[in-house]
Amino acid sequence: MSFERDVELLTTEAALCEPVPASRLELMGPDRERFFGGMVTAAIEGLEPGTGRFGFITDVRGRILASAAVLTLDYRLWLEIPKGRGRTIIEHLEKYIVTDQVEILPLGDMASVRIGGPKSAEALADLGASAVRDLTEPWSHTQVEILDYQARLVREGHSPVPAFSLWQSSAIAPLMADDLAEAGLQRVGREATEALRIEHGHPLWGVDYDDANLPQETGIEDAVDFEKGCYLGQEIVARIHYRGQPARRMCRLTFEPGHSPSAGAEIEFDGRTAGTVTSVSPSPRDDAAIGLALLPRRAAEALPGARVQVDGRNVSFEPLAPET
Repeated sequence: MSFERDVELLTTEAALCEPVPASRLELMGPDRERFFGGMVTAAIEGLEPGTGRFGFITDVRGRILASAAVLTLDYRLWLEIPKGRGRTIIEHLEKYIVTDQVEILPLGDMASVRIGGPKSAEALADLGASAVRDLTEPWSHTQVEILDYQARLVREGHSPVPAFSLWQSSAIAPLMADDLAEAGLQRVGREATEALRIEHGHPLWGVDYDDANLPQETGIEDAVDFEKGCYLGQEIVARIHYRGQPARRMCRLTFEPGHSPSAGAEIEFDGRTAGTVTSVSPSPRDDAAIGLALLPRRAAEALPGARVQVDGRNVSFEPLAPET
């Protein structure tokens, strides 16, 4: 496999690609939607089974404890959150259960197989998952049979190319992936999916931002519904939205040809430290490397054409447009 070949497959065909490492939780009980609706920035109450949303689980200060893709099923919610955050989020949520009839369980035996590319829906339909044609909205999902496997098929949001995940038992997922490869889907490496993610400007919790950050700093604007009911930290998040600006903004970096710093490299602006490079990758389009970083407002709002410095070299940057 080569980087160029993988990018070509992902942008013109369909391919098996590595899913972002994730943990999964299940919420059950008659109060599950009302309770979790008070913990997340997305509007999830009243969603029909087969639909979903992406939001942030926030604390009382409005800080992001985890990102969460929320899938609504009959009698339960499934959450996909960053890898390793399961126990922390369960403990956080359980602190706020008073009289609510809700149970929170880990789905530790579940994994996913990911198919991406503009022809991914066509490829899945050809392999038997014809219901993929009904999944037109981000985070919509349904049960399918594909190559004699039963799986929950999810249309991903925030992807630089159309992408779908097949949620399956962690013991069976590798076997499913092997059979999909034998059926003709080619595998691509993580480097290509990372390059397209960074170019697309989608930051990841635990990589580009964490529990020190507020929702508006990420640039993922559709993760917050400003018309929904109350949730933990809403007052602070709303105050920033209506009255102020976040202290930092997620920005896309473009490095000079031949300059490819490591993640964690220090960024300087106007002679002062301005953060660190959080993600870096070869560009999928040319010879320059690209990256992501949280930059202070004084840098993010500088005059067009402003530069920051990494390793003593100039780096151009642009704040991410709100992701919708």
